[in-house]
Amino acid sequence: MVVPAYNDAATLRATLRHLAAQTLAPAVYEVVVVDDGSTDDTPAVLAAAATGRARVRPVRLDRNRGRSAARNAGIRAAEAPIIVFVDSDVLVRPDFLQRHLALHQAAGRPVVGRGPVVLVPSPQIPPRAPAIRSSPAYLDTANASVPRQALVDAGLFDEGFRVYGWEDFDLGLRLQAAGLPRRFDPEAIGFHVQPLPDPSAFDRFLVKEEERARTALYLLRKHPGPATRWMIQDTAVQRAAHFVLGGAGLLTSRNAPRVARWLVARGQHTLANLVLRGALNRHYLASLDRFRAALERG
Repeated sequence: MVVPAYNDAATLRATLRHLAAQTLAPAVYEVVVVDDGSTDDTPAVLAAAATGRARVRPVRLDRNRGRSAARNAGIRAAEAPIIVFVDSDVLVRPDFLQRHLALHQAAGRPVVGRGPVVLVPSPQIPPRAPAIRSSPAYLDTANASVPRQALVDAGLFDEGFRVYGWEDFDLGLRLQAAGLPRRFDPEAIGFHVQPLPDPSAFDRFLVKEEERARTALYLLRKHPGPATRWMIQDTAVQRAAHFVLGGAGLLTSRNAPRVARWLVARGQHTLANLVLRGALNRHYLASLDRFRAALERG
């Protein structure tokens, strides 16, 4: 399996702990972790994990090159015929790899294996998984498995996706075009650690939305058409929904952090998250329009 990592040592430690506790025998799988030029304790975390039960093989990039390049380095280094993708902030249950392996064994042909991605606020697997466990994306690298040769034949990840967002959707479209069906196991859950956005560091989240908007336009140029516009939330219906979720224009990147802090102080964490997400989505769509206008101007 391939795990890209960049300055996420604390959560990576939990991710590797869960990957070492799989029901598969350690000799059956390897964990290739690509350190994408981290400047935190990631190298020390990997050195400690390499002495544990699972076969952890670190790959170190000399500088931060982005998720696509990191995953490609991991694919090239991997020896197993099936590549399982999770991120450094994804936790899995002991039967996770066994379930992905079963999907491919049952198919009898190259497929994309998928399981649901469940958001959790802290690096702990909840005692009960949610009743509804869907994940409509054809390929989501928080929880997916693909034959290594199919990835190579598709051209691997496009390293033009240098910053955050959409590189897995792009590869998914190419794998779909190659005829690989998707096989889904609702019990092969990836628990994606996603804390509430910190209102005091909201600018960092705004930058991430701008990166997502830039790569969304790159994806649309590669795969023009209504299906891609729907993926990147660039349709009238989706924009109307985001307008409502954003407080009909009342919530902005300036006032949303203040409103969220007020709600958190009163214990309304879920509502605070909705407020922040509404403002972030509005910023993403505004960035999408701004960058598109700049491209049209040349």
